[in-house]
Amino acid sequence: MALWKTEHGFAPPFTVHVPGRAIDLTALVAIGTAPVLVLLWAVPLPLVAPALGIVSFVIACIVALFAHCSGVDRTAPGITAWDIVAVFTSIWIVAGMISSPKQILALFEQLAMAP
Repeated sequence: MALWKTEHGFAPPFTVHVPGRAIDLTALVAIGTAPVLVLLWAVPLPLVAPALGIVSFVIACIVALFAHCSGVDRTAPGITAWDIVAVFTSIWIVAGMISSPKQILALFEQLAMAP
């Protein structure tokens, strides 16, 4: 019974209809695809996957730190900062699975040669 009260004790008695839900989803997709497009334009094609993994990991860490420090509610209606963290974490995992160790070494060699 105590578990039931802690799980459902803070639920709002009614929910407010949010008309801009599709705009939020569109913004989330745009935020997720923007780093991919920038990396496709700026990085040679074989190095896109490891660079995307590194960039998405850094973005996920920064947004997670911001969401944690500002106390963003994970169960809030709509898209929150935690949803953005989940998107960039998923991109990081997929980019890590796609890239091979040779590509990651080539990326670090190219970064070491940069002036």
